[in-house]
Amino acid sequence: MLANIFIKNRPFFGKMRNQNYQRAHAFFGKLQEVSRQNPFRPKEMIRHLDDYLRHLEVTLQHAADAIRGLKRRKLGMYRVDKAFGVLEEEIVLTYFLEEMISSSHFLKKRLETDLKIKIYRERLKRIQLQTPGGSGFLANILDSLEAMTQTEFIEIEKLIRIMEERYRIGDKLFDIILNKSPKPAAS
Repeated sequence: MLANIFIKNRPFFGKMRNQNYQRAHAFFGKLQEVSRQNPFRPKEMIRHLDDYLRHLEVTLQHAADAIRGLKRRKLGMYRVDKAFGVLEEEIVLTYFLEEMISSSHFLKKRLETDLKIKIYRERLKRIQLQTPGGSGFLANILDSLEAMTQTEFIEIEKLIRIMEERYRIGDKLFDIILNKSPKPAAS
């Protein structure tokens, strides 16, 4: 059974998953720091989000590879096979990583949209300054955009805080995986 490719490569994928999870977590810490800076710098945050997403996606790829044989019935569950079995936490970790990737993509799109709205708002302000007395519809649009701008930073901070709370769950899963995972046999 040791000749099975899934079992043979499982320790490597587990090790790579673990390393990349820790790297992704470090990038999340940098992302949190950037989100708390004053003044808020969305372009810098998008750059950090790109780095974070890249590490999360690699982590998910290795996490999925570490349990791939389970889907093909080549690997058993840990409760049945203590030597090579897959922990339920390893399966849940893949779902957690998918959620964090999805949340990060949402946050990135939100930041990009907010930047576009900011550019649009500045353009409308210039148009309004060029026409004394201004157009009535421009003033209404600008009022709406100003109200939205005031809440955008609060909303982004809420998203980061939700992701941080979710990371606590991911960290607990990760700790269980590190402490319970079968150790590779000495060659």
